[in-house]
Amino acid sequence: MLFQYTYPENHSLGHLNDYLIHFVNSIQETHENSDFNLEDFFHPDFVDILRESPKLLLKFEAFFETFKSLPEASKNQFLTILTEAQDFENVFLNIDIDCEIYKTERIENLIGNKTFKELADFLFSCVKYDRWDIKGHYELIYNALEHKICPFCGIHPLHKTFREDYDHLAPKAIYPLVSVNPKNLAPMCHDCNSKNKGAKDILYLANGNRRAFIYPYTQHIAVTINFENSIIPQTDIENPKGKWKIVLNPNNESTENWNRVFNIKKRYLIDFVIPNYETWLKDFVADCIEDNIDLNDINIIKSELQRLGSRFRRKWYEQANIIKGPLFEYLANCDNDLFYNSVRSLFNRIVNPVQL
Repeated sequence: MLFQYTYPENHSLGHLNDYLIHFVNSIQETHENSDFNLEDFFHPDFVDILRESPKLLLKFEAFFETFKSLPEASKNQFLTILTEAQDFENVFLNIDIDCEIYKTERIENLIGNKTFKELADFLFSCVKYDRWDIKGHYELIYNALEHKICPFCGIHPLHKTFREDYDHLAPKAIYPLVSVNPKNLAPMCHDCNSKNKGAKDILYLANGNRRAFIYPYTQHIAVTINFENSIIPQTDIENPKGKWKIVLNPNNESTENWNRVFNIKKRYLIDFVIPNYETWLKDFVADCIEDNIDLNDINIIKSELQRLGSRFRRKWYEQANIIKGPLFEYLANCDNDLFYNSVRSLFNRIVNPVQL
């Protein structure tokens, strides 16, 4: 997204998905009379785990009983789509791939029931167990981050004292083939995960058209925001409260999908700009007073706003600076004399308060 994660290769969290794929490969030659045998169909390292997990074993057996009776063509098709679905970067970025075949409904139609979906859901419930070390997986991702913030919004910090939410990039309810693949899991802040992305299908628009989605372990989007054509509060008679507008640059499919999935523009405006604008402006004036900068000259106001905006932009990953930098740069260059005069008035009211 705004920057890349480093994927922890060869971590134990990935073994669960490896065992699942190994199992499906192993049962390709089964037939109606085949018996369910751990040693025949499971990776040796997984056999003892299954013996200790009778509920999980039952889920595997239920799927096995369904799978063994399928026609050979259906078995081959299932293995093919299971394998293809694991190529995340290609699936996410190539809109020519028909991802409908990976969805729950199509899989249930292919095998005739819900046994694979039930197996996948139960497998994911096992991810929290200590043996898969999801905490260690998160720490590897966190430690590799240059900036300890959520790369999906660029606002909220990621914490080391506790594990952040792990989001299914392709939702497990829709895409069970990748529900336990850690390459489909990415830490993100609670606001991005639970309050905004939720169970949205990142691979399809609401109208059913395919869309590309940036894969955060290999790519990021170079995006900036600006406030072109915004109306600053108290500078327009018809809009006394102002009317802020955010523009994403570049305005392309990647940035638009980012905005749609995570509600970026709405969150930036409603959660940050609208409630904090006056405070940020007062802080700007107070800092100028502290630095003995006289804001009675409009050119000085502009230059100080630009200086502050540039400073915020250089450290965009701190304290909502991804928003504050472009905002102050916009204010510096808006050429709105009503606004600049309001800054000068605020400066003088603070420096020379009226004595009652």
